[in-house]
Amino acid sequence: MEIRLAVAEDKAKILKYDCHIHHNKVGECIYNGLVDVLCDSSNIVGVLRWNLFWQSIPFLDLLFIDEAYRGQGWGKKMMAQWEDSMKVMGYPYVMLSTQEDETAKYFYEKLGYRRIGAFLPPEQDADEIMYLNELK
Repeated sequence: MEIRLAVAEDKAKILKYDCHIHHNKVGECIYNGLVDVLCDSSNIVGVLRWNLFWQSIPFLDLLFIDEAYRGQGWGKKMMAQWEDSMKVMGYPYVMLSTQEDETAKYFYEKLGYRRIGAFLPPEQDADEIMYLNELK
């Protein structure tokens, strides 16, 4: 298993897991170095996509691990590698959000993320919880 920066040729495989933004935006994120992938041989089985909140704080947009690979520590490893790269870039904090009704909140809280607020987006039934983690 390998965690690496996505390349243009990965786009179709990434779109299998990342349908939250327009496919052209996925290509733009790959081009800008904002997507990491988890690979089992040549198969992409996980995606981590991020951006900058307020153009200054790294914000995790998506972490998705294929069901067959969940519970094996790969999400934690992808998060640790992303956080380490943010530290190297000089960022003191990272942020993310998840829906109140999703179990992902327990995963992020276990990693040390703390709730800093919530809001209810249009056409969403549950609050979106905002999280912050200080990179030490």
